[in-house]
Order: sequence, then structure tokens, then C-alpha cells
Amino acid sequence: MRFLSYVARALRVMWIAVFHLLAHRWVSFTNGQGPTGPERMRMALEQMSGSFLKFGQILSLQVDTLPREYCDALLDLLDRVPPFSSQSVKKIIEEELGSPPEELYAEFDYSPLAAASIGQVHRAVLKDGTRVAVKVQRPGIRGIFTRDAVLLNAFVKLVFALRLKTLYFMRDPVREFNEWIQDELDYRIEADYARMLGKNAAQTPTEKVPQICWDLTTERVLTMDFLEGQSVREYLRNRDQGATEELSALRRIRFDPPVFVSNVIRNFVSDALRFGVFHADLHPANLLILEDNRVGYVDFGIVGQLTPEARRKIIQMTLGYVRGENDEIFSSFMAVSEITPDADLEGFRRELEKLSRRWYREPPVAGRPQFGRSLTILMIDLLTMCRSFGVLPRREMIKYIRSLFLADGLVSRLAPGLDYGPHLRELCEEYVMEEAERKMFSPRAGLPVLADAIGWLQTGPGGVLRALDLLERGELPLRVKLAGSESGGTATRGIFWVVVGWLAVIVTLLAHWDTISRAPWSAPGMLVWGLAGLLTGWLLAILWRLTR
Repeated sequence: MRFLSYVARALRVMWIAVFHLLAHRWVSFTNGQGPTGPERMRMALEQMSGSFLKFGQILSLQVDTLPREYCDALLDLLDRVPPFSSQSVKKIIEEELGSPPEELYAEFDYSPLAAASIGQVHRAVLKDGTRVAVKVQRPGIRGIFTRDAVLLNAFVKLVFALRLKTLYFMRDPVREFNEWIQDELDYRIEADYARMLGKNAAQTPTEKVPQICWDLTTERVLTMDFLEGQSVREYLRNRDQGATEELSALRRIRFDPPVFVSNVIRNFVSDALRFGVFHADLHPANLLILEDNRVGYVDFGIVGQLTPEARRKIIQMTLGYVRGENDEIFSSFMAVSEITPDADLEGFRRELEKLSRRWYREPPVAGRPQFGRSLTILMIDLLTMCRSFGVLPRREMIKYIRSLFLADGLVSRLAPGLDYGPHLRELCEEYVMEEAERKMFSPRAGLPVLADAIGWLQTGPGGVLRALDLLERGELPLRVKLAGSESGGTATRGIFWVVVGWLAVIVTLLAHWDTISRAPWSAPGMLVWGLAGLLTGWLLAILWRLTR
């Protein structure tokens, strides 16, 4: 019986696709009246529902890869999917919480605020007067996504059975997609992600995460604080329709689209690098515009996590991108990928050199490359090369890449032409500085040798962070013995300060490398060289005392 349900799902998807394709062709052939191509695509994905609707949500922001009219039509998939009935809402809440909404909440509005692929959101008020948002899961949606997962997995197995190597790259994205959909279908997991992100957001003034009401949260019902504000999707709709009243309300809270989208990028990259945990579903319906361009987050079903090693390589890759350094992009991307036995790394490197020429404008401005193409184009180029040259991005990178697509799509929608390269560079360099400062002064930072510091500087920020981790764990071997040391403890403390001194010089030079490389004898350049000189003098004084 289960097998028949999978066959029925596959046939339904195929029928919807064929029907809309033939209907569109017929209208074009007869010059008749009917939905446009973009509307046909939206209707088809909406009727397919499940994974196909989620795919349409991602496509809605890709104005660099899809015609604008298609993206505009698909935006309605974010919050204007047909809602389900009030009777279904009441039944699900009773099944999950044991009582109807009227008994659980002081007020409950059965008219949904928004309806999307997995659930819909209702306004409510708790008995203590707290205003909340209640998300209720669509009836039967788990079965639809489960059947989609089985069909996608079967497709991947067929790809490997037939040795279709150009499609091998789909393995990890499909696996990751199926896993995060299972997370999204359990609102308790989403609530825990919200708790985690809310704890981290307390240290970031530009983001706001609502509190969870745990007593009224189950697998299919989620209750959280209500954040008052227009969503980015509502703003885009109001802007396109010229809704003056709603746009005036945003001006009163000092909304500035380029500043707001810069905050979205800053929050995303900062959370990923500092905490290794980030909101991975940054589409316009999940982002609220709060006062002074603060970003309010809702819908925490998809959250990404990164290992320390992946975070270091992302820094290298990002800095390589904003500085136009292909070797850095290549080495860091290979470090977060799996190399298949048939991989052609030299071919990958040659193709990278070729494609990267279209990523930047010519000539550079003040010695710095200027983006000529979006980050989406870069990631698509990298993924295309992976498919062609036998390289597979690791699973933990899939959500990060997806989030980059969404963040880049927000830039295209809210602030086209914004050069966010400086923001990315600044965030990465801030993280390098913070990690260096924290780990330089760790109790075990004095164990390695001075000679290692020279190699770290040559490897760039990623190498410094890697070395600092080894320092902290005491895993770098001691390569120099001090002759005549009467006290091992004194020598170790001395070596500690030697390493601290060298790292201070390294971090100072790295943090200001753009300045001193462009104009080494300018006033700022001289200031940096002077600081490095003072630190070096202090270092030599310590060495002299240790070797007397």
C-alpha cells in the first residue's frame, strides 16, 4: 500500500507538470487568454506542494539566474499559499494540546496572518496578556514530504547505479534537504533552535529572536512571542504596489534598505563564524523590519551548524573572494569538499582561473577588486565545477551555501548594486582578531616554538586560526630548546610571551595588510609599521633576557 502511495505521488507531480506545460503551449499557439508563464510555474509548484513548493521559495530570490517576472510570481509562495480551514486548525490544536484554542488562549484569531508550505501562523493572546504567534502545521504535510524524500533518494540511487557522474553532486544536497525537512516538521526542534539562536542574539544589537512559550508548543503547534513589524515580503509587495501608508510607517521607524540588508548579512556571517550556528532560511517572509533597521527573525525550522575547521576555511574562501585571490578560494574550497577518486583538481583550478575573470569589474578601485557578479553566480560556478571535476562539497556546507543564495537574493531585491565585499572582509578580519586575542592568552599558548609563527603569517588568516587552535590544545611540537635555562617554568613563561609578541605583530600586520600593501609609506602605513616595530623591539628584549 505504501509503495502505491509513492507511485501515486510521482504520477501526480508528473501530471501537474505536463498539464501546465501543455496548457501554456496551447495558449501560446492559439494566442488565447490564460495565465502567463511565471504564473503557470507558480501554480504548478503550489499544486505539487511539499518539496517542490520549498524549491520555488528558493528560486523566488534568484533574480540573477531567473527572469525577474518569474521571481516576482514565485514570491507569493513565501506567505500566500492557500490556507487550510479553521476546523482543521482547531482539530490539530485539540489533538496536540488537549483543549480547543478558546480554552488555551485568552484570544485566538482563526484568520491566518500568513500561510506557507508547512504551516500557517495565527495571532493569539495568552491569559497573562502576552501577544503571541501560533504556528499550526498543515494536515497531511508530513506524508507528502516523506514520499518526496523517498522519491528523491530513489533518484539519487539511480544516478549512482547508472554511474551518471555529472549528477553525483546531488547526493549530499538531497540528503541534507531531507534531514532539514524532518527538522522543520517537528516544531519542538524548531523551538530549541530558536532558543539557541536567541541566546546568541543577546550579544548582537541588530537582531531579535522571539521567546518560546514551551507549555503551548508540541510537534505540530508552536507558540512564540509576537514580533510587531512588516516582513521583508510585505515591504516588497507594498513597494511594488505603491502602498504609501505602509511605506510611510517604515520611514517613521527609520528603515533604510541598504542598512537593513547589510545587517542581515552581518548577523548571518557573524553568527556562523562566532557561534557556528546560523539561521539558514533567510527568505523575505522570515525577516521582520524592526525599528532602526534591527532584524526580527521568525521560522527557525532550518538552522545550520559549522565545525571550527569549516569556519576557518570559510574565512579563507571569503577573504580570497573579496581580495580576488584564486589560490585562497581553491585551497579553502577543497578543504571543505570531498575529493572523489576520479577528481581532476588541476582542471578545477584552470576552470576557476577562467571563470573568476567575470566575477570582478575592471579595473580594480584603489587596488581592490570590485564585484561584477553576485555571490550567487560565484557559488553556482563553484558548484558547476564540482559537478564537472569530481569534487563534492561536504554536507555541513550545503546549508551555508543555500543561505548565501538567499542573502545574496535579498541584496538583489532590497539594495541592488550594493557592494558588500567590504562588509564580508570586515567581518572575517574582526573574527580573526577576536580569535587571536582569545587564544594568544590561553594558558597553553606558550608551548610551541617561535619558528612556527613565521609559517603562520605566510598562510594568511586561516593559517593563523589553525595554529592558534593547535596552540590552545598544546598540539604543536616544541622545536627549540633554550640552553642554560635554570627553571623550566621561567623558560616556559618566557616562551609564552615570545609567542604572544610574535602573534601580536602577525595580527597587527594582517588586520591592516590592505592599507600597508597599497601605501606602505603613507601616514596610516607608517603608524602600522611603527606599532609592529615597537612590538618587535619588546619581543627582542624578552629573547635577550631569556638567552643571557
